[in-house]
Amino acid sequence: MSGTTRRGFFLTVAAATAAPGPSRMRFGHHFYNWDRAWNHDIDLRLRLTKETGWEGFEAKPAEFGVPPEVLKRKADALGLSCAAVGGSLKEAVDYAAAAGAHIARSAVTREDCRRWVDYAAARDVIIVIHNHIGKKGALGAVETREDLLRYLDQRPGVYACPDTGHLLLCGSDPVRTILDLGDRCRYIHLKDLDPARVGTHIRGGAAFWELGTGALDLKGVMAALEKINYHGWVMVERDSRVPDYAQSARNMRAALRALGY
Repeated sequence: MSGTTRRGFFLTVAAATAAPGPSRMRFGHHFYNWDRAWNHDIDLRLRLTKETGWEGFEAKPAEFGVPPEVLKRKADALGLSCAAVGGSLKEAVDYAAAAGAHIARSAVTREDCRRWVDYAAARDVIIVIHNHIGKKGALGAVETREDLLRYLDQRPGVYACPDTGHLLLCGSDPVRTILDLGDRCRYIHLKDLDPARVGTHIRGGAAFWELGTGALDLKGVMAALEKINYHGWVMVERDSRVPDYAQSARNMRAALRALGY
């Protein structure tokens, strides 16, 4: 794909993921937020996503539990969109393309970066990297603001999906991270954190809280997205078990509506 064609493709993807209205953002609720017992029931999760006020969703192919064409048909019928697909690189790109998503959330090696960026672009998909605290105390490849920026510098054509909860967990400022990423921020996981966990690198348990109830400067994050002229998907995550999943989804949507979104 030529440079001119590639630029045109990315502009097309940006337009496709833009939403009408002043904010130009669309808001989704990650399937990981639902009860794990519902993983076999795609219809229930889609219906609850719609009923609790969200426009889209994300998961990995195995978590959807249905072929991408089936997912797209069911989502379309409810006026919902698959915003992104996570998982291993080829699986995520292929599933995203067939499901009508334009974002694959996965890692890519420096050596194979150009090949995979072109492979995804040919299918109207971009690749984004998600920062995540290391498991069991082991350092991960991409945890901090600095890690994200370095990763992108080394992999032209790959974009960022900053996760606000994991940034806080490792002591990075989500607002500064978004501003520093600028137009390389093409997707975001919006997640709140127990104030006692900020900078501790300690995850697990109830580390992540409902949006708007923890340490995250939600207003500041949204202002930063506006400042960089962000017009993509905002995917809300919680990653903790709660007594009433539907009410939690409504509460988090209300936190955004209170700010005008």
